[in-house]
Amino acid sequence: MSEPPFHELLTTYRELAGLTQQQLAGHLGCSAASVSRWVCGHALPFRETAEQLDRLLDAEGKIISAWRMAKSGKSTPEWARPLMNIETRARHVQAASPALVPGYLQSPLYAGAVFRAWHPAASDAEIARLAQIRTQRLGQLPELRITAVFPVYGITGFDDAARTEQARHLVELVEQGRVRIHLVPEGSILLSVTSPVLVFRLDSGETVISSDHMDGNVIYDADRNDRLAALVTGAMADALPARLSLQALKELA
Repeated sequence: MSEPPFHELLTTYRELAGLTQQQLAGHLGCSAASVSRWVCGHALPFRETAEQLDRLLDAEGKIISAWRMAKSGKSTPEWARPLMNIETRARHVQAASPALVPGYLQSPLYAGAVFRAWHPAASDAEIARLAQIRTQRLGQLPELRITAVFPVYGITGFDDAARTEQARHLVELVEQGRVRIHLVPEGSILLSVTSPVLVFRLDSGETVISSDHMDGNVIYDADRNDRLAALVTGAMADALPARLSLQALKELA
């Protein structure tokens, strides 16, 4: 469920803090008339003031999220809508996939097999181009660290060549220190995630969550972050520890 609109949320947190409109204005260094316009829904403060309100009233990001919604109709910042912008600002991502190795971690043969299944009529050259774009992406994001959870059958379900290459590739990434893998063992399924979910932790401290579907990437509004992040945490709980996952990968390689 979405949060209340900005003016209602501001009133709620002001009252929880035990402040009158006059007292709140004093803390902000503005006029009581300005605060009155905000709480009546007649005006919005500047972004810097909205951020100050969020900190002052201990709203944990909810006031600034509601301000964004009121300002643009979207609670996720506009710059964060394209996935590439999110990736370049991210320092860590939790990737939970119900069936396949997450795209950042795919090897060339594996990525080619995936794209071939998705685009059966495409030429070999086009499949090779798509696979190259996918497999080069992690190298273009040197600051990004990844924690990934996915079923072991996301590897074992492929032919021998793709399976072996993919397992070796994952072992190399783990041993380089950039990636942690948590495999869901055979006989178990990920009930909490039905499509690939990426939880990005940005250099600003913000969280942005996206999901990868066959027809494109979806960036979720921030008011869904807590629930979606909990689904990824639940997926981690179904998986093997990183040490045992690495051992299983080495056996596949």
